[in-house]
Amino acid sequence: MYTELHTDEAVRRLAAARPMLVDVRPAGEVVPHHAAGGITHGGPPIESARMCPPMRRAIGVALAIEGIAPDPDSALALVDAGEVPYIPNHDVGGVGPMSGVVTASMPLLIARDEATGLEAWCPLNEGSGKVLRYGADGQEVEDRLRWMRDVLGPSLSSALAEGGPVDLLEIQRLAMLEGDECHHRTEAATAIVSEQLKPYVPAEVYEFMVTNGQWFLNMAMVSAKLATVCAAGVDGSPLVTVVARNGVEVGVQLSGTGSQWFVGPAAMPDPANLYPGYSLDDMNPDLGDSAIVEVYGLGALAVAGSPISAPSVGLSVDDIDDIDARLRPIAAGEHAELSFIRRDGTSSPAILGVDGRAVVATGQVPPIHTGIAHKGAGIGQIGGGITLPPFNAFVEAVEALDAAAAG
Repeated sequence: MYTELHTDEAVRRLAAARPMLVDVRPAGEVVPHHAAGGITHGGPPIESARMCPPMRRAIGVALAIEGIAPDPDSALALVDAGEVPYIPNHDVGGVGPMSGVVTASMPLLIARDEATGLEAWCPLNEGSGKVLRYGADGQEVEDRLRWMRDVLGPSLSSALAEGGPVDLLEIQRLAMLEGDECHHRTEAATAIVSEQLKPYVPAEVYEFMVTNGQWFLNMAMVSAKLATVCAAGVDGSPLVTVVARNGVEVGVQLSGTGSQWFVGPAAMPDPANLYPGYSLDDMNPDLGDSAIVEVYGLGALAVAGSPISAPSVGLSVDDIDDIDARLRPIAAGEHAELSFIRRDGTSSPAILGVDGRAVVATGQVPPIHTGIAHKGAGIGQIGGGITLPPFNAFVEAVEALDAAAAG
């Protein structure tokens, strides 16, 4: 059952948001920080010297592609010397999965809520395995990024101009009925959006989308981010609007505390489903902005409707209904449009948002479905699992909310 927060203005705004994918444009045309030569990253703020190796490698590779320096190591040295500014994606209206690194030439998905005019952004999905967001490097990674910049991004921009906006909420509604939880499993949503865009894109672009089961993940992320942007800034509201991880720390924000970060240590995935040849010792701690999907109420909070996703994050299918029962008491509300089918054939509304005050009262933090990066630079993804954000961050956020109310 949802908490009394379901009558809160922030939850009303969260429910009312209708994210539409309206364009794909280079970051430098969207975000002034990128236009000025800055970079953004996943999670809360962190000094470059403290960043985890996958994030540092992703920054170096991305800046080298921008032509900032001749190679990734030289580019990273400029960052460490303070010559390239860097801030979290969330601080400038966007999200990025895993390392979350975004530079000026990278194409961004742009989602808009027409009723409010608010927008949010997220980079495009590269696929899984040896990809930049997991800290991988090499010619394969660089060639793919250049193709995404030069071919994929412009093709999608033209497709949206010709075919019209994509209703991200409607795609998620359909996909959840087919077993997606819209974070670790997005295969159904990927198929739906790929077919919708197929008439307007070159064959190579369609093939790239439809064969990448995680293609829709970044669309789910920008959809959730936009909804939480709509819900942010409501005085006194404990609605969670951000959970983000940088591989060292995890940051939390509430609607009523605005852009203030409340931070705790990043945990290791547990359980973890690792690729053959890797061990628990190879894992990097929790990383990325994709937890925005859980903040919205999907992902790990919708696992009861996605039995096929459970083994991919190390869960037993037999446990998913019990997980749902544990999470309902921290739900800010229930979604009027998104629902899923349980294993027994009954339908349940998806959770809508997370009540930060209920998290503190119950001790139940929202779990996060996640990919797992190797802790070393240059390797990439090694599996999938579940992580828990730090309880202390929620406690401190609620304390700050109460202190503000007390005057």
